[in-house]
Amino acid sequence: MSSSMMQKYFTNLFISIVAEDNSYKVFCKAMKNSKQKDKFKKIFPLKPNAEFLSKDLEDYLTSLQDKYNFVYIAFLLDSMGQGAIKGVQAEDFTKFNVDFKNIKSVKFDTWSAYASFIDINWMHKKYSKVGLDFIYSPFALLHTLLTEHKLKIKSTLYLLNQKDSVTLAVFKEGTLEFGVFYKIIIEDGLDSAESVENWEEEEEAQGVENLATLDEKPQADDEMMDLSELDTLDDDLQSEEFLNTDGTQGTVDYEDEDDDVDMEDIALYGRDLHIFKFLNRALKEYYNNPAYKSDFVENMVIFDGYDMSKEIIQSLEEDLYLDLEMHKIDVSEMVCDMSIKEIYD
Repeated sequence: MSSSMMQKYFTNLFISIVAEDNSYKVFCKAMKNSKQKDKFKKIFPLKPNAEFLSKDLEDYLTSLQDKYNFVYIAFLLDSMGQGAIKGVQAEDFTKFNVDFKNIKSVKFDTWSAYASFIDINWMHKKYSKVGLDFIYSPFALLHTLLTEHKLKIKSTLYLLNQKDSVTLAVFKEGTLEFGVFYKIIIEDGLDSAESVENWEEEEEAQGVENLATLDEKPQADDEMMDLSELDTLDDDLQSEEFLNTDGTQGTVDYEDEDDDVDMEDIALYGRDLHIFKFLNRALKEYYNNPAYKSDFVENMVIFDGYDMSKEIIQSLEEDLYLDLEMHKIDVSEMVCDMSIKEIYD
């Protein structure tokens, strides 16, 4: 009898790990015969840029692996260089200045998500003592959400909102036209953007060709991780640099809209201010870059895995002229459910 056939007689444990707010959120679901038997969660402190997992987290995962016959661990990729492009062929990546040789991609209908081998190998190395069965991209999570919520025909901006990041995609007539991942770093109560101007150069500096390829378990298409090169956001609120998809450097100027905001307001709404400016900048890139066949975006759907203030919602509606639709989600549970679907479907 194969192990897959035996599984239905045992309780299978599915674990999702999501990095958020200097911590790892570990969410678990115990399943038997495709039915949920239990669910529980635990939070562990996260040490930024640590080469390996903390002993507490590693010991916890090991104890669960000892307790259950079948355990699957899924991680939501939060690395900087993630993205998505329109198209599924190697030449499509070239159009958007993405080095196809140094990334792994996955196809979703007529578009692709991608991730650099450096980030993939790094995560496998970090989890080498317990193993990773699935590494999911935020774009894979967004794809799952779009499958559950019927895509709109008109050009629509979809946003996956997490505490430390946002994942943005513009779809038109069911096809992705533009995608970008933006990570927020919180320092001393204020928010700042962390990005790499040219992640291909970053890979070369780290010696991507010298990294040994780690063994990976077979993965379904929609389990893939993706990374995009993101642009550098300056702390200067008046003008921010933007790396165009053709490799040229551009700038976006902002009006002096925040002159009357005091430091307490910035501390309170700093995260949302950065998100608003990023969205404004990203939309201008989508509209102005000839690489994208864009038209005016009137609708925005937010999958909210954290919280968005009333102020930013009002700004999106009034300043960016967007009609908003909101859906609250639990990111950790969704990642767990994605891995369950991989095994049971």
